[in-house]
Amino acid sequence: MNLKGFLWGALCLLAMGQTFVSCDDNEDVLDDTGSKVELPGRRAYILYEGSFGASNSGLAFYAPDGNADFVSDIYLLQNGKGMGDTGLSMLEHNDYIYVVVSGSNCVVRLNAAGVEQNRSRTFENTPRYIAAEDGFVYVTQYGGRVSKLDGVTLEEIDAYQEGDGCLEGIAECDGRLYVANSYRYDESGNIVYNKEVWVINANTMELERKITDVTVNPERLWECEDRIYLISRGDYGTVKNELQVINPYADNQVTPLGEVTKLAEGGNGLLYLVNTTTVYDSDWNATTTNSYFTYNTTAGTMNDHSFLNEAPEELFNSTVYMVEVDDETGDIYIGTSDYVNEGKVYRFDRNGTLKDSFNAGGINPNSMLFID
Repeated sequence: MNLKGFLWGALCLLAMGQTFVSCDDNEDVLDDTGSKVELPGRRAYILYEGSFGASNSGLAFYAPDGNADFVSDIYLLQNGKGMGDTGLSMLEHNDYIYVVVSGSNCVVRLNAAGVEQNRSRTFENTPRYIAAEDGFVYVTQYGGRVSKLDGVTLEEIDAYQEGDGCLEGIAECDGRLYVANSYRYDESGNIVYNKEVWVINANTMELERKITDVTVNPERLWECEDRIYLISRGDYGTVKNELQVINPYADNQVTPLGEVTKLAEGGNGLLYLVNTTTVYDSDWNATTTNSYFTYNTTAGTMNDHSFLNEAPEELFNSTVYMVEVDDETGDIYIGTSDYVNEGKVYRFDRNGTLKDSFNAGGINPNSMLFID
């Protein structure tokens, strides 16, 4: 073999090696640094609140592909401590998991394996719900405050403050934050329900307007296909729960869609909806009834036909605490609670056929994240 041929072959091998390295570098590898257990590439986390004041909230691990054991509290396993009191809401942003631990007055940042990276300072007022965009995290609080946090340090870099309202849900759309101002307390300590959704410029953290024609006691907000979906809780009496859609591109016009208590975005143009009604007899014994249906966000039409083709009887008369959809498989997860015992999760395929059921890991499972 002559020298020229040898050098050419070596250069070809080097080029091939560089190609393989480049391909490896471009793979989206999850950050599992510090993990005490090997986790599969596809994974799901279930946040459960625990009992208020008991500091027994946690994060369960579930393998959707069935290739790893269930872990009832992976946060405890990974960090050697409990998460805190009332893990209320969570999201994934820039490959990190953010959890609002409402009763402990903080936000926790985790890597993809549930290993804690850092915690925010302790909020003066109770934090509630969270949104994120462009490396920033936005947190609503009681006491009329919306904080803008650095997504890495969790330091507050800006905020909007007004009044003493109890702020709940938050969603971001096109550089604006939509915030539910649910209720406040009067001088006698009585609850006064509000009818406001604030629109805040996410860049300047200045209020742009208030939407005041929503149903009383607005609570949860979702952004889906450039629309804001809102569930108001009503007054727990004459005014019922109501789902509404806000159109940011039509002067924030509000359109009521009907009675709804739970919502999950399906990633397929559908919202999966649950409505729960509870009736009390003269002895205050409760009878709960759940109905399941969908809303087509593209057509703007409601389909009253149940999205569950077969379901255990308990899903029609127990408290539905969580509805989530795996946007990769279309599988539907429904979590139930009796507020005392460990919750249960039911898994259905996209056609509404029951695939599995399992314990949630703790009390009051309220949300899931699917990561791969």
